Amino acid sequence: MKELGIVLFIFISLIILSIGIDFFLTKGDLHEIIITAVNPFRVMDIPEMVIMILFILRYFLEKAVELWKKIKKYGVDVGKVNREGN
Repeated sequence: MKELGIVLFIFISLIILSIGIDFFLTKGDLHEIIITAVNPFRVMDIPEMVIMILFILRYFLEKAVELWKKIKKYGVDVGKVNREGN
């Protein structure tokens, strides 16, 4: 529970910082600034989206290779829990 509180505190602090920077740099509409801060995908260009998708794919590929190595080493029963109580 403590970690969740820390994560939420950092998240909210970063959102407030982003809104503050946008407000002082653009002097624009506060509603538009809040929408941009909460939904960052609206301001991303195509190359940024492609890089983000590649990073996500790389992460999942690394996890799949890690899982494949565990399955090859320990067999198909990787991660199963013995619930019989023996």
